[in-house]
Amino acid sequence: MAKKKKAEPKSETLDSRALPDASSDGESEAIENWADKPESAAYIEASRLYPLIQSAYDNQQEAARMIEEYWAIYNAQPDENLQYAGNSQGYVPVVRDAVNARAKRALKQLFPVKHKHVEAVGSDAETPYPQLALLEHYIRKLKLKDIVRSDLVAGDVTGQWNLYIDWTKSYRRVTEIVKRNPILSSVEGEEIGLTDPTEEVDEVEETEIVEEGPEVVDFATEDLAVVPPTCNDLNKAEATSIVLRMSKAKVKQMVDEDVFILPDKRDISEWVAAQGKWTGERAKPAEDQRCENAGIRVEGTDEHAAIYEVAAMLDFEDQPKGKPPVKSLGLIYFAGEQDIVGIIKAPWWGGKRPILSAPIERIKGSFRGVSKIEPVKFMQWQLVDFWNMGQVSGMYSMLPIVMTDPLSNPNYASMVYGLAAVWAVDPTKTKFAEFPQLWKEAANICDNMKRQIWESMDVNEMMMGRMPPGRKNNSMIGAVQQEQMTNIMDHAERYEGEMLDPLVERLFEYDRQFRTKAITVLTKGEVGAKAAMMEIPPQQFGERYYFQWAGTSEVMGLQRMQQQIATMNVLRGIPPQQLNGRKMDISPIIERLVENVFGPELTPRILIDDRNKFTIPPEVENEIMHNGIPVDTHEADDDVAHIQSHQSAARMTQDPGGRMRAHLAKHIMALRVKQEMAMGQMQGAPGLPGAPGPSAGGMAAPGMAGTPRPGAMPAAGRPAQAPAGAIHADNIVDASVGGRG
Repeated sequence: MAKKKKAEPKSETLDSRALPDASSDGESEAIENWADKPESAAYIEASRLYPLIQSAYDNQQEAARMIEEYWAIYNAQPDENLQYAGNSQGYVPVVRDAVNARAKRALKQLFPVKHKHVEAVGSDAETPYPQLALLEHYIRKLKLKDIVRSDLVAGDVTGQWNLYIDWTKSYRRVTEIVKRNPILSSVEGEEIGLTDPTEEVDEVEETEIVEEGPEVVDFATEDLAVVPPTCNDLNKAEATSIVLRMSKAKVKQMVDEDVFILPDKRDISEWVAAQGKWTGERAKPAEDQRCENAGIRVEGTDEHAAIYEVAAMLDFEDQPKGKPPVKSLGLIYFAGEQDIVGIIKAPWWGGKRPILSAPIERIKGSFRGVSKIEPVKFMQWQLVDFWNMGQVSGMYSMLPIVMTDPLSNPNYASMVYGLAAVWAVDPTKTKFAEFPQLWKEAANICDNMKRQIWESMDVNEMMMGRMPPGRKNNSMIGAVQQEQMTNIMDHAERYEGEMLDPLVERLFEYDRQFRTKAITVLTKGEVGAKAAMMEIPPQQFGERYYFQWAGTSEVMGLQRMQQQIATMNVLRGIPPQQLNGRKMDISPIIERLVENVFGPELTPRILIDDRNKFTIPPEVENEIMHNGIPVDTHEADDDVAHIQSHQSAARMTQDPGGRMRAHLAKHIMALRVKQEMAMGQMQGAPGLPGAPGPSAGGMAAPGMAGTPRPGAMPAAGRPAQAPAGAIHADNIVDASVGGRG
């Protein structure tokens, strides 16, 4: 919290730069600011950085101009790049539709389910469900899906994904009148009686409401500068800068929090006005237009100051000469070459910058990516020109020019298109100008250019809701869908790795560092079946966790599950006689299927393996029963192996107590029950021998093989064939009868 003020306002909002760690006691003192220490090493290093930052922005002017063109294309805004200047002024937003389709499909991969977005594992290899519930709470509160949708669009347009992560804390003091019950009145501390019980007492009560949590916003690509520009990792860059556009109220807040120290202690309104509107005195009309295209609006005549927030490693300790400097991440606030309004230590743990930025496609030797619009911008402009020409051609075809002699046809003005129109002219002396129907050719050209633009942007017609031309069978459509899925999945996986994975880690770190109040979150339980409210105190989680966005992995798991189910159904339909004596065990498939759906941590709790818990090898059972201890059977026992072993032991030992014979009888009965159940399942399973046909009662349909002739006697049913190598219960020698070999 910032330093104490004499008059506290009714509401106050602090950002993370003015907040102490949640572990600190009491209120923090004023923030130490090196902006008023020109002799310090931090100030000297900060001054050296300004020319580098300014040079980086100057070198981005051409890129900023190109981004302006990209936004104009996306927003379907005609500009000077269009050659046609006729009557038709339409715009076919092919690129915009492609960008929106890419963002929509990628969003489905990133947010496949509603309540599961993050996977995590703790140091004990267990899933930390309270931690996941906390992150899911922040994801819902931030409306992260809408933020990601906007960032995906901006990434395709500008070639760069950008997110700014911060933590804010708001205080609101609410005054309300509370009615109290009658109380005891007293004189000099002695209770003498009740006040009038029919009267209620009104008391004025003031409460403070604290709201705190993360804040995530996307920002314009051209507002970010990296020194050096060839660095591919923001956290390894010498310096990064982002333009912050602050209103008077925000500047005043930063001054009150001691984050800003205005030059010469000037008045805030005067100082903000001197900075110019939005981008300061260096602003150009094109820059204002780029702000408009990027979604930044100038409302009326409000004045805003452009502040450069520069993050760099600085020496705040002023080490003596001869000793290496001890540097930590600092924040420098420039309002111009001569105006360093703030130099503070970065408040975030780990020395990580609050910026997440990555190109949509990595380019060697450059931090920035290439827009998806760049390769197709000329085709988009030409398509609009051809489309407008075709529209004019169509209008001339629909409303042709009339040629007539006004002396021979004085009533030529009556020649107008309309229902039941009467033309008072001589048709033999009237002609219609025939122009080539260029609109047909224009339509074909536009369709071909559409497909070329979509192909260049990794978009196919099915993504746009259109079926590919020509006859397509299921396999061809499946191939197109698979190609579409591959392109979008690569796009989504890259966004996960570059943006969402570090984002959820940053949210958790900020929560541990800054949250001071208990928070109540909604948890869905381990399998999402039971919802409950959970209260999480601040700084509860002190272990290390590994967080990962679960969007694409969830989608891939669902796809694998569908493939596994389809394959398992095929395997179950194979007749036993075609296995050539081999035994089919689909239990590993079932185990893998459950693991893909519920994860490895829940699979052992769903598929409980009782064999290791309750089964005993038959040899061990023989020894136990020979020593006079009875043994019971278990449903997981291999009855055939047990019967064979127990029969042999009974013959060898003569089974004096009859325990082995009694145990054998149970195994024989259990084996018969299992075989009867297996035969019933085989007869009822579709695609297996003995399964009912499509007609009622399991009889074959008329005209199908196996249909009995009229008047024929039904044949006796054959017993279902047992699996190869199986021992039928009827063929087992009952050791309970005789007991001797």
